[in-house]
Amino acid sequence: MKILKIIDKYLILEFVKPFLFMVFALTIIMISGYLFELTDFIIIKDISTKIVAKLLLYRVPQVMVNSFAMAVLFSTLLSLSRLVKDSEFTALRMAGINFWRLIVPLILMSILVSGITYFMNERIVPWSNTKYHNIIKYSIHKKEDQKLHKDVLFKWEERYVYIGEIDDSSKEAKRIIIYDKSAGKKDLITASYGSVENSRLWLENALVYKLGVDNYSKGEERVNKLKINIGKDINNFYDKAKKPSEMNRKELRERIELFKASGIDTSKLLVEYHINLAESLVCLIFVLVGAPLSIKSNKGRIFGIIVSLIIIFVYYVFQSISRSLGLNGILSPVVAAWLPNIIFALVGTYLILKEDYIKLK
Repeated sequence: MKILKIIDKYLILEFVKPFLFMVFALTIIMISGYLFELTDFIIIKDISTKIVAKLLLYRVPQVMVNSFAMAVLFSTLLSLSRLVKDSEFTALRMAGINFWRLIVPLILMSILVSGITYFMNERIVPWSNTKYHNIIKYSIHKKEDQKLHKDVLFKWEERYVYIGEIDDSSKEAKRIIIYDKSAGKKDLITASYGSVENSRLWLENALVYKLGVDNYSKGEERVNKLKINIGKDINNFYDKAKKPSEMNRKELRERIELFKASGIDTSKLLVEYHINLAESLVCLIFVLVGAPLSIKSNKGRIFGIIVSLIIIFVYYVFQSISRSLGLNGILSPVVAAWLPNIIFALVGTYLILKEDYIKLK
């Protein structure tokens, strides 16, 4: 129908304008909040404005990603409530257009934004977060050029290496785990202590486990002094000591695989791994919930702002509770990450179907 094509273009245009404005406005507001926090560094610690500017710049990707879902929700409510306010929604419904078909362009736009969110979370945000934390660590807190490195994780060939702590001064290493899948074998090597020497890693009293198909040990061997060639100087791997917020899903999966093989609890990492994907789909979830609510009033922008704030508050409170339950082992990582999305998606779908059912009645 020609009228549907016109409405699709109209809704997309009505969605895009407030969406871009909200992303820009929310980014400025949240960056201003960070600037307020960093003022202390400028005044008390005499940090140059150049360093502060870099901090703010590296914070922009994370802030933008955080603003996407809120901007999508507000744009959905605003574009549809305007149809209601101008009585265009009533005319379309009387013409027999169901609600699902009406919101198709908004759903497609939310899927597009979800894709952009996922891409940024995988490629841009981890990199910018690493830069941000390094500036905080070395330029502001003036830590020594990191003589002590913690949680160093890296992969070379088919081997995963985790070193809990490395001291550059003494060259001592602690809490070492190596998961070796090279040449068709599956070995798990652990040691409490060791030392590093350029591209060699020496393990003391190392335990070598031969793993079967299900990662169960088929046998073990203790080696008093074990030399491991890691291919490169250990200094090349220090930038791999990342926090979960600085890793994409692939890096999280590698760390999870290594820790699982060594028997370390991975529930917290699994929660972060699944949340990284679940958060990308919040934009779609907000359209499903916001669309049917937007037609309940003809108050326009004021109604959109109020409902947006309520939905955002309820969702993120629920997400925080679910995440906390997952991190503490009360919920499984998958359930903890996806439960808020599932509940809100079901509520939104119910409201949309109810709207069509009421019309048919």
